[in-house]
Amino acid sequence: MGRRKAGGYIFEWYSGDHEPFHVHIYEGSVFIGRYDVIHQKPIGDWKMTGRIRKALKQAGFIVR
Repeated sequence: MGRRKAGGYIFEWYSGDHEPFHVHIYEGSVFIGRYDVIHQKPIGDWKMTGRIRKALKQAGFIVR
């Protein structure tokens, strides 16, 4: 398991987790959603805010 903190969010990923490579996003202990790092988009029905986008970028998960 890996973990990074940025912008008030916690990003976790697990070796051996299903494809595509993604991170689980938490604000404290509250699960927000999953972000597909390979395709650079949210997974599921959650809305990405500017604050989450900025935190993903700070943590190195958004490359563009």
